Amino acid sequence: MSTIFDVRNIRLPRMSRTTVVIGSLVLVLALLAAYFGWQLYQKLTNNTVVAYFSQAQALYAGDKVQIMGMKVGRIDKIEPAGDKMKVTFHYENKYKVPANASAVILNPTLVASRAIQLEPPYKGGPALANNAVIPLERTQVPVEWDELRNSITNIISKLGPTEAQPKGPFGEVIESFANGLSGKGRQLNSTLDNLSKALTALNEGRGDFFAVVKSLALFVNALHQDDKQFVALNQNLADVTGRLASSDQALASALRQLDSLLTTVRPFLDKNREVLAHDINNLATVTNTLLQPEPLNGLETALHVLPTAAANVNMIYHPSHGSVVAVPEITSFANPMQFVCSSVQAGSRLGYQESAELCAQYLAPVLDAIKFNYFPFGLNTFSTAEILPKMVAYSEPRLQPPNGYKDTTVPGIWVPDTPLSHRNTQHGWIVAPGMQGTQVGPITAGLLTPESLAELMGGPDIEPVQSTLQTPPGPPNAYDEYPVVPPVALNAQVPVPPPAPGPNVIPGPVAPTPAAPGPPPPAPVGAPLPAEAGGQ
Repeated sequence: MSTIFDVRNIRLPRMSRTTVVIGSLVLVLALLAAYFGWQLYQKLTNNTVVAYFSQAQALYAGDKVQIMGMKVGRIDKIEPAGDKMKVTFHYENKYKVPANASAVILNPTLVASRAIQLEPPYKGGPALANNAVIPLERTQVPVEWDELRNSITNIISKLGPTEAQPKGPFGEVIESFANGLSGKGRQLNSTLDNLSKALTALNEGRGDFFAVVKSLALFVNALHQDDKQFVALNQNLADVTGRLASSDQALASALRQLDSLLTTVRPFLDKNREVLAHDINNLATVTNTLLQPEPLNGLETALHVLPTAAANVNMIYHPSHGSVVAVPEITSFANPMQFVCSSVQAGSRLGYQESAELCAQYLAPVLDAIKFNYFPFGLNTFSTAEILPKMVAYSEPRLQPPNGYKDTTVPGIWVPDTPLSHRNTQHGWIVAPGMQGTQVGPITAGLLTPESLAELMGGPDIEPVQSTLQTPPGPPNAYDEYPVVPPVALNAQVPVPPPAPGPNVIPGPVAPTPAAPGPPPPAPVGAPLPAEAGGQ
């Protein structure tokens, strides 16, 4: 019987030797490419980690690595490393593990295979990198069943009976407990009964009890919210305590002085009790009067306005001229239309918007024509001599007053130059070198310093005066020599350095600084000057 398809007629196709060799090479290369591709894929998608354990019993290569019970990798190899075991494993790098993760060997049951658990789970921060090492301090191994059984057997043998203790330690404890409770059943019954009553009372008053607990919770929560204030208060108290501890002697001295003061004040208070009570009552009346709405409003207005007024008065006073110079001004006349029309609008109750628009419409040409900032003239209320120190020429350099002093009617006799020295009545007058033999009146002699008076009477010249009251050497303001003196309790001003050169500017040579002039030699005593002769 013949068929179309006969197995006996199947024959391999005829291939040449070259075709067979090339096909074999292609197959081998495909297998090698698949192998190396798989290895490359494993390296790219897995992280390899080395962990050191104290022991690795029942742990084998191929066991699973898990995170939170889910398998994420396998153990590659296990090898000894000295007194510990080196375990190399890998896990899929799509699962992140904390950089400080621990490796724990899990033993689910006695006969099941073991696994390595990575914990804790990742919640952010740096992750465990590839080829990382987990040291022995961050690994844990389970307790072996043999060790646990031996420990339990050891405890039982320790607590069991022995020849020295037939009842055993545990039996002796039970016997001692029984002896302690012997004959105390009624007391135990009473104790349990009282405990039951206490629990019943607590149960009946649980509403109040929980209200107290809730209030206590609110109080503790408030303390927690204000913990910074309490910390600051504690710090302040610590600072106060430290200061008192470091100044205990001063505090004791102050308390002793206060005690002596009270001893002195007590008779005064006893003697003037009625007068002090009357004065305090008057003070209370004045205070109550000031606290009324209208006086209080006036006082607040005065305290608000007076500083500005005092500053304005200070600005119009020029001490170098001894004059009061001001510029008159009318408030809000820089924009009179806004000033007038806003007043009209504020005073209108009905139709205030229309009133403001009509005011602006009809008065704008006039008000725009008269607006100004200041009047074109000033006010010079009074003024003294307009001669500035730089305008005076001296016949001899020794007669020029030093900084901080000014001339008097007698050349060579100087008075301190302060904002309050217009009448020249302050003590501390000094004299120039070479003033021996000059006669002055008794009032002038009383204002001179002892050294200056000794020079006039034939003594040596006084030491050169170095004053810090006036502007130090350097060009002052060219118009009014302002400021004459620095503010009270402040040091004298220093010269302002010149500005730095601009960009792309080459500075020239710096001028040499002149040496500070020394004190002038004492002038020879000769015939008195005409002004000195007139002063005599």
